[in-house]
Amino acid sequence: MKAFGIEFKRDLREVPTKDLAYIGDAVFELYCRLSFSFNSKTVKAHVNAKSQAIKYDFIEPFLHEDEKEIAMRGRNLKSPRSKDPSYRKATALESVIGYLFLSGKSERLEEILSLSLKI
Repeated sequence: MKAFGIEFKRDLREVPTKDLAYIGDAVFELYCRLSFSFNSKTVKAHVNAKSQAIKYDFIEPFLHEDEKEIAMRGRNLKSPRSKDPSYRKATALESVIGYLFLSGKSERLEEILSLSLKI
């Protein structure tokens, strides 16, 4: 996969889940900012754990098997906030987005991102 002129060759099974979630969070926020013309109020309504948890519940039935595995890794990620069910689901969503971005599956990424903004 190549992004920003950088070739990413690492096996995604070896990438720590927290890194997938971090990348996914950045991609999701940028997608929201561009989709809503940088309207901060609207972006904030979409880019928070509670909203992302709802979005995850909505897209979860549409996930492919590999994406479900990544989502499960995201939900099980241990962090200081991992006792919050909304945070866990948000991390699952971000992990899937990060995985799709790094794997170069741009059409599928666009499909998931677009689907997530329908709710």
